[in-house]
Amino acid sequence: MVCSHCHQSGHTYRTCPTITVEEKKAKEEEIKKKAEERAQRREQRIQRNAERQRVQTEFQRRQNLPISKYTVSNPMDYEVVIYWTFSKPEYGNIYLARVFSYCGPHSSVTISCKKELHRLIMIPFLEVTIPGRVDALQTIQINENGEIQQQTVFDMKMEEYDGTEIIIEKEYIPPKSEIDLWKECALKSKFLLDQIYKLTGGVDKDGNVTKEEFENIAPMLDMIQDISIPSSCTEIDKERAGVPSGLTNIT
Repeated sequence: MVCSHCHQSGHTYRTCPTITVEEKKAKEEEIKKKAEERAQRREQRIQRNAERQRVQTEFQRRQNLPISKYTVSNPMDYEVVIYWTFSKPEYGNIYLARVFSYCGPHSSVTISCKKELHRLIMIPFLEVTIPGRVDALQTIQINENGEIQQQTVFDMKMEEYDGTEIIIEKEYIPPKSEIDLWKECALKSKFLLDQIYKLTGGVDKDGNVTKEEFENIAPMLDMIQDISIPSSCTEIDKERAGVPSGLTNIT
């Protein structure tokens, strides 16, 4: 037996003739701390092994889950992009959805997934298109509330879905471009100004207001005549803006 304090044989630190009371107490604290650390590391190893075994068992269980087949029918006039993600955080990353398949307008596709594991999200192609390319975004982000930025026409945890046929029934209005929004603003403003012009009687060719009670706004009425609709504006543009198709320039 060798003393851990003086390293001489025949005794331990407890009976060492050279150790002081303070050194002995410090030695006991050191030994106690090391014992606690060993016990903690042992418990952590046990927990890691248990978690590893649980994950392996869960993985094997998922591998053996039955595969469910679904028919996606799209009678609408727009193409749909089908994304998949996990339905629960314990199954995998629920904040990222990946492209699974496509379903064109007035067509159908057959898809397969594991009902318990997966969530399917279907989005109009124009919502996830990449400018200058013919494919959709390969992944989309899902926030902490399970919501996505794009418009969806189907979004379901498949374990909550009954049946084997998914029919797209939601109407979809594509988002307007910035130029379309400006057209709408301009055409609606022009329509309102024209109505004001007509209600007041307008101005004659000399710029005089037709009705005397509106003399104070004669300059503004005169300016309305200077606002013209570009020749490139079509009846479809007017229809999209929600103004009468017969809207024309005031002369």
